[in-house]
Parts: sequence; C-alpha cells; structure tokens
Amino acid sequence: MKTYIITGASKGLGKGLAEQCMKKGNCCILLARSFSQEFKDFAKITGCKVIYIEADLSIPHEAEKAAAKISSHLQDATDEVYLINNAGMIDPIKPAGQLGRETLEKSMNLNFLAPVLLMNVFISQLEDKDMKKVVVNVSSGAALRPISGWSAYCSTKAGLEMFTRTAALEQKSAKLQVSIISFSPGIMDTGMQERIRSAEERDFADSAMFKGYKEQGLLRTPVLVSEKLYQLIHQNKLENGKFYDIKELI
Repeated sequence: MKTYIITGASKGLGKGLAEQCMKKGNCCILLARSFSQEFKDFAKITGCKVIYIEADLSIPHEAEKAAAKISSHLQDATDEVYLINNAGMIDPIKPAGQLGRETLEKSMNLNFLAPVLLMNVFISQLEDKDMKKVVVNVSSGAALRPISGWSAYCSTKAGLEMFTRTAALEQKSAKLQVSIISFSPGIMDTGMQERIRSAEERDFADSAMFKGYKEQGLLRTPVLVSEKLYQLIHQNKLENGKFYDIKELI
C-alpha cells in the first residue's frame, strides 16, 4: 500500500495531487484547515483509504498535534511513503519595516516550521524501514532570489530550501535513505496568485507583471502541475537534495 501525506490538500496544487494519489489500494493522509463535502464525496468513490487531519499548520501546537497523528499512522506503512509539504502562504506582502508581527509569525510557522516538524517525524519514524521514502517540499523561485515586498515569503522559502539540502546531505550516510527534494510549481492559477494580483503596488513593485501573467494566459492549471509532480515522484531515481522546476518537466 502506497501512503501519501499531503499538506494544503483542500485546494490548488495540494488538491490536484491528492486527486492523483487517491487510487484503490492507496492510503492518503490529507491535511488542511477544512475539507468540503464535495471533496470527501469524491474521495469515497475512489476506493482509496483517506485519513483527514484538519489543522491550521500556522499555529505551532496544531502543527505538533498533526505531526503526532501522522507519526502514529506511519507505524503501519508497509510500502512506498511520500510526504508532500505543500501548504504555504504568500502574506505578508509588505516591505520590511511595515510587517505585522502576527502575519509574519504565521508565515514563519506555515512556510518553514511546520514542514520541518513533519520532515523530522517522517525521517525519525521511517529511518529503519526498507522502502521507498520521499519528501517533497514545495518551493518557489522566490527561495533563490529576493523579490521586493516578499521579504517574509522569500526568507521562509529560502530557509526551507536550505533545510531540504542539508537533510538530503545527511541522508548520504544513512543505511536506508530518504529522498528529499524541492519542487517549484511555477506560476499557477490559484488563490495565491489572486492574492498577489490584489496587492497594492506600493507594497509589491511587480504587481503589474503578475497581473499580466493572468491576462496573457500564462498561469498553469493546478491539475497540469500536479500531474507532472505525480510523475516526478514516481520515477525510479530522484536526485537527493535537488531543486526540481516545473519548467524542466513540461
């Protein structure tokens, strides 16, 4: 039985990937703040075992509880196991000096602390199991370069990117390795892009450029990107620590 753990699974890329993974004989452990009845009805007809964990991962104690629940389910894993850290937030979109503490803290928790906590549990629980074990941290080009107005987003994604590389490096000396990669989905037609386009130009200098992406039809669908990610993680050989970009896969 293949087991998939997906955060941010109720919408966007996470939802698209969950629908790819929900096949008969598989187990999907899905995390989100809430799930629609329509989503649950779809899951029922797939024949997949689905475990819902409703949690706000931007709140540390909820992230810790979610990690504990995942840990208990990982004990039953017998075949391939995948952790996809997809949940994230773009806010606060403000220049440094104008960042609100509460939103900044949520950004740090959701974009960095929560995926690190889940990775830590995943590696700890599975280090002695001889099976395919894969961690995917959904990243961004913003992890690799500064973007004005995105100081929090760039910093948290950069932090997660370095954690990914470091953890992957550590796995070289492990007897039964976990494959740990980053995946950049590029610009997708999601709620995050809506939020970016709604940002004031005084807060986000590239506002017009992102509006242009939408107007020119350059945004990829979450369905397409999730299909490519699904194909990627099931290939025979992943390069540990690599930053995979959607542009390389289409």
